[in-house]
Amino acid sequence: MATAIATLVLAALVGGLGFLAQSARTSRYALIALFVVLLAASVLVSLVGVFVGVGFFFVASEGGAGVSGGDRALLVGGGVAAFVAGILGVLLCVPLLGKILGRNIRREFLADPPITLALWLSVMVLTNNAVSFLIFTQDPDIGSLFPDGRVSPLLIVASQLPFIIVAAMGVGIFFRRNLRETLERLGYGAISIKHLGVVGLFVVAALVLSLGADALFAALQPDLYSQVGEISESLFDPSGLTPISAILFALLIGVGAGLGEETLFRGALQPALGIFFTSILFATLHVQYGPSLLLGYILLLSFGLGYIRKRINTTASFLAHASYNTASILLAYFMV
Repeated sequence: MATAIATLVLAALVGGLGFLAQSARTSRYALIALFVVLLAASVLVSLVGVFVGVGFFFVASEGGAGVSGGDRALLVGGGVAAFVAGILGVLLCVPLLGKILGRNIRREFLADPPITLALWLSVMVLTNNAVSFLIFTQDPDIGSLFPDGRVSPLLIVASQLPFIIVAAMGVGIFFRRNLRETLERLGYGAISIKHLGVVGLFVVAALVLSLGADALFAALQPDLYSQVGEISESLFDPSGLTPISAILFALLIGVGAGLGEETLFRGALQPALGIFFTSILFATLHVQYGPSLLLGYILLLSFGLGYIRKRINTTASFLAHASYNTASILLAYFMV
């Protein structure tokens, strides 16, 4: 419960930044406030990286007693990642400063406050995910990263509702856009029977490709395959459920994750950041797979969803994502 509340609070804060970024397009005071917040946060992140590095220096100078090689890797990797992320955050603030000072900016795209915020958040999320992958490789009991077992409705809501909140606030719901205009900006709209056929073909192709990716993963990374399998079974295994419960569980995962992730990534971010960068961000979000070959498959899946969003709309990419997730779980239940 505490984690769910903390996640929702964080989503509200990020959503508030989204409102501020939208306001900064027309308000100089909002622009200054956004610049100050992002700059201060960037400096703070860099300082955290420096302090971690200094702490490691003192630990090493004392002989590193009680500090394992894995802990050293975490300290160094985490410190460097935080420092670099902070520096990149500062650099992203420079175009905002130029706009505040009234200077001509060569690339207006980077000085657009919502774009700046999206890029800044992306850097911080990528950094967090990189550190999570590092923890994944160093923690001998990686199941401890997901201690709650099979996902629950509360966990799905807590993890996906923030995506929807951030996406809606980021595009200016009830500020620059009403509900209808917000849905249009996020790419939600009607689709045709032909589009449903495209969605169906995508799901079938993705399921077939997943079999090949899984086999390749098992052959080339057997140890990691076993570890990832344990986590996936813990989180998404429908065994032991009645058929009706298994179907409801599959729909919960499919619709819940599909709606939250597609609204944020394909709906809000892709029009601003493009398919490639959005897909990179989306792939690294799946820390439960660790630094495995499956991330390459997730990346390809994201490219496909991004193309569906571009050629059709977010409704179609959501249906494709939700159907794929649901079908994967149902196949695991009825065919094992």
